[in-house]
Amino acid sequence: MDFYTLALGLFMLCHGSYILLTRAKAKHQKARLDFMIKALGRPFGFTIYSLIYVILPIIFGAYISYAGINNVPLSALFAG
Repeated sequence: MDFYTLALGLFMLCHGSYILLTRAKAKHQKARLDFMIKALGRPFGFTIYSLIYVILPIIFGAYISYAGINNVPLSALFAG
């Protein structure tokens, strides 16, 4: 088990989950969401915001956590 890889993955999972739960209540998250909605329109702005700040961090965090559990170091993930 690679603890650095696992820690980064868990951090990304927690970050994506935090934004998912607080996007309408926290001032800084609401400002980002409102900006995206104003700039791109309601459906497209909400979709892009959700993709960038919620879905991608959760998916990437799950992938990195899985790699950390299987003893894959970060350098091997990004080396290509």
